[in-house]
Amino acid sequence: MINVYILCGGPSSEHDISLRSALNISKNLNEEKYKIKLVYINKEGAYSEAFDKIDTDNEFDLVKEVKENKTKSIADFLTCLSKEDYSKTIVIPAVHGTYGEDGTIQALLDVIGIAYIGNGLLSSAICMDKVTSNDIFEKNKLSQAKYLYTNKDGFDSDFADRCIEEIGLPLIVKPSANGSSVGVSKVTNKNELLAAGDEALKYDKKVLVEELIEGQEIEFAVVGYMNPDVSEPAAYISDHTFLDYDAKYFSKSTKETLPYILEKEKLEEAQEFVKRAYEACGCEGFARVDIFLGKDNNFYVNEINTFPGFTPSSFFARLCELMYNESFSEVLDRLIKDGFERWQR
Repeated sequence: MINVYILCGGPSSEHDISLRSALNISKNLNEEKYKIKLVYINKEGAYSEAFDKIDTDNEFDLVKEVKENKTKSIADFLTCLSKEDYSKTIVIPAVHGTYGEDGTIQALLDVIGIAYIGNGLLSSAICMDKVTSNDIFEKNKLSQAKYLYTNKDGFDSDFADRCIEEIGLPLIVKPSANGSSVGVSKVTNKNELLAAGDEALKYDKKVLVEELIEGQEIEFAVVGYMNPDVSEPAAYISDHTFLDYDAKYFSKSTKETLPYILEKEKLEEAQEFVKRAYEACGCEGFARVDIFLGKDNNFYVNEINTFPGFTPSSFFARLCELMYNESFSEVLDRLIKDGFERWQR
């Protein structure tokens, strides 16, 4: 029997989505193979005691009171793990965004030497920080939107003028490190740009300003390390100018297409482009890679999510099911097997 610890929650803006992902994972793990424990991380970053899988459809039932301070709670979590046989124990760090997807939890798990699924410290940190990943895409000659960035001190009227002059309106303004399109705005003039920059800086210390790519955003699941597997694409068809938080999670006009059909030659071109982006950032385990199919019929890389949503409606798991012709439970078996294999290396 393999011990699986699912971490969920966390202090990022994606706290609630993390709970939804963790609940769906716990429901689909094969209980004949795995002894399932969950650990809730509150919005201050403190860990709950590990608890057994809950029979519920409400993700907020995973929210637990944390009686200890952050330091003591993490120490208690590590003490709990230390009692396990590491050859039969793995962690699923289902914490999206800051504190989970940025490599911090992965670093903690690396230090204590325990297996986990998904990307390691470096690739997680690179992909979480969009400025860093954009620089890497540029170095690897991967087509992407024109971009400029600065920190809070550098975000002023002169920087706004430079963005308008060098990139042109309209523009997309976003925090460098955040997820689920939180803090992201489309702007059409300088005043909107200044306001959007202030909003983005609420979520991160750097603000990223990008060219608006006109076209369709499409998403791919990628699994593996050496010569990774790349799925067919999926897409949200939306009447929003770009796929913002409302379009993703609340708009009734947003329709999903899975798979998103491309002609064979174009699909192969897209999959090779996606693989290059994944490998350029040193990804391993799995990720969701989002690209644009521009109106000019060219591909542009947007971002890589190193721990994408695992909710019932999330594209990643469903794309994996389609790619491997497997159930979600079998996909989780595959990701756990990969996590152990990389741990052993």
